[in-house]
Amino acid sequence: MVRLGMAAFDLAMAKKWAFVLVPAVGVLELVAHLWQTSAAVAPESDWSAAREVVKGKAKPEDLVLFAPTWADAVGRQTFGDEIATLDREAFPDVTRFPRAFEVSIRGKHRDELAGWREVGRDRVGAVTITTLENPAPVKILDDLVRHVNPQGMVAQRTDGPRESDCAYQQGGGQAAGLGFGMAVPDARFACPGGGFVGVSVLEPIDYLPRKCIYAAPIGGGTILRIRFANVAFGRALHGHHGLYSEHERGGSPVALLFKAGDKTLGRVVHNDGDGWKGFELDTRDLEGKRGELVAEITASNGARRQYCFEADTR
Repeated sequence: MVRLGMAAFDLAMAKKWAFVLVPAVGVLELVAHLWQTSAAVAPESDWSAAREVVKGKAKPEDLVLFAPTWADAVGRQTFGDEIATLDREAFPDVTRFPRAFEVSIRGKHRDELAGWREVGRDRVGAVTITTLENPAPVKILDDLVRHVNPQGMVAQRTDGPRESDCAYQQGGGQAAGLGFGMAVPDARFACPGGGFVGVSVLEPIDYLPRKCIYAAPIGGGTILRIRFANVAFGRALHGHHGLYSEHERGGSPVALLFKAGDKTLGRVVHNDGDGWKGFELDTRDLEGKRGELVAEITASNGARRQYCFEADTR
């Protein structure tokens, strides 16, 4: 009975002071909002000054990225296409960059640069520009994304014994419908009966943009084949592949097979939930040579699977 009486008393007191607690929570939320939208946010003048710092130091081969990741939109708007280029904004991974300029606010950092050596720091108001060096940069010999043109590759659709070339065309590109999905590139290899190959930007599960070769599997027993011409081979074929974030569920795995001459270099598979998945195939026996590299994309049910991959030789 005593316990029941105390519980009733506590409930009565809670009701009595509820009118004070609810406004107090609202005030705390308002204070937090004001902090986020005023003192904690770098003014436009700081971003513009940071742009000039980076513009004066960055070389074309350097990476420029913004921290935290949600600040990327502000960085792109202020830095513009001259500095926030597509290759910097939608990089496959950071291994290819010898140096990076991390433009950050609120003391945040990008996980991709963990382990890089800091060699310089500039502070412009609320914006910090940290210069970092890659401890083990790799030398890229060839980039398959750069082969997506009539001189660099041929795309084909193979249905059993029948092989049909995909015609190169320009025009008719489409942005993602209602902001969802990958953009259909303006310049692409359009295959008879459906399917195409072209360069686009993928947003995988983590929503970080990735520039890659949009090559949606056709499905069934059909093979989407890409023949990359005159590829410079190195010790490895290094790359990534993925699906658009909203397509990472309810579909069959997508397989990517690489061949050179009469040899199969390797087969990698993307399953739902894999995200931006990396791979590396051994090509040491081809090092120093040039030749055709064939990629084959298949899926038992590839309809509308927005699949994209990229690879380089190194």
